[in-house]
Amino acid sequence: MEWKLPGWASHSGTIALGKGATANDPGARQLVLERVARYCWAYDERRADLLEDCFTEDGVWEGNVLDKVPIGPFATRSAIVGWLTGFWPHQHDQRRHMLLNNIIEQIDRESATTLSYLLLMSSTGETSKIECTGFYRCNLRNEGDAWRIERMTACFDAPFWPGALERLSERGRRRHGVLDR
Repeated sequence: MEWKLPGWASHSGTIALGKGATANDPGARQLVLERVARYCWAYDERRADLLEDCFTEDGVWEGNVLDKVPIGPFATRSAIVGWLTGFWPHQHDQRRHMLLNNIIEQIDRESATTLSYLLLMSSTGETSKIECTGFYRCNLRNEGDAWRIERMTACFDAPFWPGALERLSERGRRRHGVLDR
């Protein structure tokens, strides 16, 4: 597939940007956006317990790089948290997943869909740098006591693994979620 910059996500059909939600419940809107932000905080602070609370039991995490290289999917809360926390022993820097330009595309009493730009930074304690950019599309479900992520699609503008994909070992491919199809 040929991808086009800029606007690769719209060109590939990964997103269908609409006019946005018109629900007038600002409290629900804030809780929906906060859940996605809590995912970032939980990951960056290495809090598996809080990361787990971000997803529904039947949640799905999936991703792609420029809609060309699929990542995952990882289905069930346990599988998602297991895969995400599997990075921690290999990441010796401080990660900061920053959400920007958060919008709500759809919201009602039971479900919501959000889009957020991702700016992923890292710090060694001496220097900071950009690791990757992209966006998150999250489908959330209201489970009564809290909004939780039912499906998270992470779309990256460039690979987040070291070097060329063809040179990654099988173990490295699995760690980064590049599964054989």
